[in-house]
Amino acid sequence: MSLSRLAMRLAAVQALRGRTLAGERVFDSVIDPIRLTTEQGRQPLVIVTTDQHEASVSGRDLCGGTQQCSLVIEVAIADAAQVPAQDGQGAETSIEVPHTDEGMELMLDLLEHQVSVTLAQGTHAWSDIWMGFVPSVASRISRRGASSDNGLRFAARQIILVCDLINTPAAVAEIGATAPWGKFLAALDADPGLTGVASMLRAEIDGDGLSDWQRSAQALGIPYDVADMIAIKPVEAADGNPVTLDSVQIDEAGAITTLDEASADAQGA
Repeated sequence: MSLSRLAMRLAAVQALRGRTLAGERVFDSVIDPIRLTTEQGRQPLVIVTTDQHEASVSGRDLCGGTQQCSLVIEVAIADAAQVPAQDGQGAETSIEVPHTDEGMELMLDLLEHQVSVTLAQGTHAWSDIWMGFVPSVASRISRRGASSDNGLRFAARQIILVCDLINTPAAVAEIGATAPWGKFLAALDADPGLTGVASMLRAEIDGDGLSDWQRSAQALGIPYDVADMIAIKPVEAADGNPVTLDSVQIDEAGAITTLDEASADAQGA
C-alpha cells in the first residue's frame, strides 16, 4: 500500500521538474519551506508531499483494497521573477513580475495552472507514469498562504489532490513492462540518481523464492493454514515436499467420482 504512495509521489516530483516556472526547484517532502526558499534565492519552488492515506481492507489484505491518498503540492515565491512570454511577432521574450502582493498572487496562479496541466496530460514519460498510478482524482482543493519570517516575505499556495491509487503488487515473479509498476521501475533505472530506489523497490515486491501457492495466499491476505484448507497449498509428503497428484476423488454424499487430467479436460474443469 505505502509503496504505491511512494511511487505516486516520486512520479509527481519527476513529472513537475523542469515543467513549471519553478524549473528544477521541485523537492520531495521538504519540512522547512521557508529555509528552502531562502536557499533557492527566493525563486519559485514546488514541494511535493503525501498526506492522509486510506484503504478499505477486506479481511487481512493490508496491501489491497480501494485506496485514496492526498497528494499535497505546495508552490511558493518570495521575490520578483521572470516569466517566459512571446512578443507580438512570436519571438521569445520574458516579463518581469514584481515582488508585490499582486505580482506574487499572479505567479502562484500561473504555477498552480502549470502543475495541474502537467499532471493531467500524459505528454511525457513521468506524467504518463503518474497517471498510471492515479486512475482518478476524487477532489482538488487549493489553499492560499502568505507569511513573513526574518525579513523574508513570501506567498504560497497549497494544492491538495485526493487521488485514487492502484495497489502495490503482491509478491510476483515478474512485473509486466507495460504495467504502471513496470514503467515506473524502468524510468527509475534510466535515471542514475534513482537506480538505487529501483533496486530497493524490486527487492520488496519481488516474488523470487515464493511458490505459486504462496503468492496466491499473499494476494488473498490469508495465512498458510487457510490456504491449505481451501486447497491452494499443495499436498505434502512426510518429508515436507509437494506431492504430484495424478487424480483426486470427490465424495458427493457417498458417490465417489475419480477425476484425473484427461477427465477434467473433457469436462472443462
